[in-house]
Amino acid sequence: MREDKPGVPDAPPPDFIALASRMAPDAAVAYHTALEAHGFAQSLFERLTFITWTKTKPLVFQGRRFVPVRPRAGLLEADRGEPWIEQLERTGLEVRITSVERTIVDALDRLDLAGGLEEVWRSLQSVPALDLESLERYVAALGSSLVTAKIGFFLDSRREELAVPRGLLERLRKGIPKTPVYMDRRRRGRVLANWSLVVPEELLAGRLEEPT
Repeated sequence: MREDKPGVPDAPPPDFIALASRMAPDAAVAYHTALEAHGFAQSLFERLTFITWTKTKPLVFQGRRFVPVRPRAGLLEADRGEPWIEQLERTGLEVRITSVERTIVDALDRLDLAGGLEEVWRSLQSVPALDLESLERYVAALGSSLVTAKIGFFLDSRREELAVPRGLLERLRKGIPKTPVYMDRRRRGRVLANWSLVVPEELLAGRLEEPT
């Protein structure tokens, strides 16, 4: 039986976020994993999510689950979403990651991949600034009226802190659903006619329960 050599330190644990960005040739960390990497997430998950256009299977490694997600089809005509991919350095490695603007939109689009409504909403409250032009272009590229309504409501709720122009909100309103849709299908709420969105009362009243 081999004995460890004295004085030799244990190898540091791998950077799982950096590893997720290498799960496919075009992989980029996204959704809740991107919220973590950008420093906005309120919780740390053992599931790491990355986007890729290639056929890639989920993988479990050292207790972490690496989950591939194919981007929305609308991004095929927008250079496959590459304008909203950034390089982030972690532990000396270059990591591909969705931009802050894309991460916010994606998290609201797929709450299930970003930790659920409470986690997403709390995480987004810590975002200090946005490139609103980039965000608007990304929303347009997705071409989803529901996503447009969700991001419009979010920007409207933080219009002063994020210096959101009235013109941007008016442009977004032109792309919302004709009839009200649920922000989260599992949650009832109040209809906001200006965004054609059914928003849970907790968000409107700022009464989200503290995480346990």
